[in-house]
Amino acid sequence: MKCGRIALLSLALLLQACGKPPAPETSTRTLSYDLLMAGTGLAEPLPLVEFSPAASKQPATNVFSGRLLLATDSQSNHFDLQVDELNFIELDRPGMQELPPFDFEFIQSGDLLVPLRQGPIGNQHNWWEFVLLPGRVWDEDSDNGFSRAALPFALKERREDCIHNGLMSFLFSDDGTVSKVAFQLSNQTCRYLQFEMRGLLTASYEPGNVEGGADAIAEIVANQASRLPQWPIARLANDYPGSNSEEFGSIEEIDPADMTVFGLIIDGVHYVGGCNTAHGTYPYCDEMALPSSSVAKSLVGGLGLMLAEKAYPGTASARITDNVPECGEDWNTVTIEHALDMTTGHYDSPEAHVDEDAAIVSRFFTGEDHATKIDFACNEFPRKSEPGERWVYQTWATYLAGTAINNRMRAIEGADADFYADLIVEKLWKPLQLSSLIHATRRTNDIVAQPFTGFGLTLVRDDVAKLAVFLGAEDGRLNGEEVLDGKLFDAIKQRLPDDSGMQAESERIRYNNGFRSFDVSEILGCDNPTWLVTMSGFGGINIVLMPNDTAYYYFSDGNVHRFLHAVRESHNIRSMCQ
Repeated sequence: MKCGRIALLSLALLLQACGKPPAPETSTRTLSYDLLMAGTGLAEPLPLVEFSPAASKQPATNVFSGRLLLATDSQSNHFDLQVDELNFIELDRPGMQELPPFDFEFIQSGDLLVPLRQGPIGNQHNWWEFVLLPGRVWDEDSDNGFSRAALPFALKERREDCIHNGLMSFLFSDDGTVSKVAFQLSNQTCRYLQFEMRGLLTASYEPGNVEGGADAIAEIVANQASRLPQWPIARLANDYPGSNSEEFGSIEEIDPADMTVFGLIIDGVHYVGGCNTAHGTYPYCDEMALPSSSVAKSLVGGLGLMLAEKAYPGTASARITDNVPECGEDWNTVTIEHALDMTTGHYDSPEAHVDEDAAIVSRFFTGEDHATKIDFACNEFPRKSEPGERWVYQTWATYLAGTAINNRMRAIEGADADFYADLIVEKLWKPLQLSSLIHATRRTNDIVAQPFTGFGLTLVRDDVAKLAVFLGAEDGRLNGEEVLDGKLFDAIKQRLPDDSGMQAESERIRYNNGFRSFDVSEILGCDNPTWLVTMSGFGGINIVLMPNDTAYYYFSDGNVHRFLHAVRESHNIRSMCQ
């Protein structure tokens, strides 16, 4: 039985198949009927197994359909700040220790609890947006006729990409009676801000028909049924004798306390690891929300340009000044591809990451409207060299590329066209059967709603695996059909000697079309250049596509970007030398 194909499995069977720790019997629950109905708080953090079905669970006798509302004004909350590198706690901006407003519709199908909206869900909260994911419903003997629900969720930082995963649980009945909602956040994907939060929140339940509920259920079930076959990483040695699974997510490279999830994809199978927290294994790892950070530069910027060039030839070589009127004559020889390559010639420092780390860039990252961001991208840095001569890492250059692609597409297709929704989602994400989370990207908070391009995606780990197969083993093809511009794609794979990209952080690293390529021939002892294609994100996110048609990824929060243990072990399984 493959752990990834869960549409028709009960959660108990899924946990058993995936080797997860057993859930408690109902008689031993800390999160008991009495606590949920009449408790005043959660004095101590709960083992996360409290939010998963008990071994003696039964099919739900009640059916949830309607609105769930929570009083999220910090009542009964405990907030434990662990890391605050940017001194957020000192800012006069309330709300960091509170959940945002919660008023959402859910519908149940069997033991599946489906949120009608999945995130990130915008609001006016100072700090957080909710990301909602599918949960589970079941019965336990000690719950006095009520059904018990568990709901994975996450808080995503407004304006930024950091995600904090948590769990909710509550009791409900068909007549609209609902217990308090216990919640706990215990999982981090953020380098600069880490905390735990927990509490009991007063809730109300308004039963009723959920318009669009059937479609939401069908979408979730279809996505779960389409997931790649999945096994725990420890099984790798059984399937590939002589391999060492401990080299993936190696503790010699990543501190286990910093690791969120990791995986290896080989021969169409997804071997998974991680999902450990300070309070036990996260019980819904397939539904854990993951940030993209700068991985979006590849997936939105890079793939967006490849799709646009395929649909509208000449997009890559189109001039910035012809497509972004806010940029002046200093940009008259800069192309969209130059901006995506971060070789615009506009910078303060010629050193690779100095501009990105400067204090002034906070205006770009905190600005919520398009006018602020595009003014910064066009006008903040003077022209100091010819386009294509020097690589300087700048997130706003990728934003500029996305703006130019969008404006050019609108000039061709009409004012309502959107390069993210119409090209990337429709032409790639939906055919790849990715989760609905990735169908949305962070945008400016105005009528323009410009996709950020350089960051802002939310994924689950099956999305990562499917994208890795598409870009790696499938070589950018859908059902054998080339859907990306072949020349731009060949360039990131280092197949074009006259377009190898610019040297990035070292002599062995090239940056081209939003992707890095890394020559590991010397490390592996290969006679010829041996290129990995990599996507990296702030804080410790890496997706590595290897020339032996395997892929490795991890999401962590220790600001470490190391993966050579995994690369060597993949080479041990199947040679990368060509």
